[in-house]
Amino acid sequence: MSQTPPPPQPPPPGSPPPPPSGAPGSGAAFNVGDAISYGWNAYWKNVGPMVLITLVIFVIQFLINIVGSGTNGVIARVVLQMLSFVVGIVLAMGLIRASLAVCESRKPEVSMLLETDGFLNYLVAAILFGIAVFVGLVLCIIPGIILAVVFHYFGFAIVQHPELGAIDALKRSAEITKGYRWQLFGLALLLMLINFVGLLACGVGLLFTYGISAIAIAYAYKTLSGQAVAAPA
Repeated sequence: MSQTPPPPQPPPPGSPPPPPSGAPGSGAAFNVGDAISYGWNAYWKNVGPMVLITLVIFVIQFLINIVGSGTNGVIARVVLQMLSFVVGIVLAMGLIRASLAVCESRKPEVSMLLETDGFLNYLVAAILFGIAVFVGLVLCIIPGIILAVVFHYFGFAIVQHPELGAIDALKRSAEITKGYRWQLFGLALLLMLINFVGLLACGVGLLFTYGISAIAIAYAYKTLSGQAVAAPA
């Protein structure tokens, strides 16, 4: 006699969200040229707010460096470095949030730099990521580069799902990058070249290349995750 199969059990609390249909492993396509092309086109459709967001990030980082250069004493320097690290994480999350907004046909806003949902999870993941990459770089450099590519997208996972734990976010990055790591390494090299060209333009070019790179990376994340990407608007 046939039996009705039991209904699927819900995932345990705190587990990462299941990958959407179309995620890598189920046929998602990713192309480096498409990512850079999208970053370029979408950026110029949102150039005003993206330049402003980038400018705010640069100014904050510049001011922290100025204060640090005039700070004496070991304790004061340690405190300032910790503050710089925390502020850097908040700004990084804000840039990710703005870049994802562009990919979802939403307007990027400076206020996104002040949102802190998922901050603690991001902080822990960033520390683990930094340690892993540092150890990998010490071990003949190549392992560090591999780990950087594999786990690079943990921040996007946390910004989209603030409740996601640090380990789960790192695992999520490893899942979506599987099978595409050479392409992602190539994307990273090309974006570094683009930003280097921006730096050569008296540094002013970075105001533009920085945002273009961020959107290209957000495009890569959404594509690898099997998520729809809005046409540049």
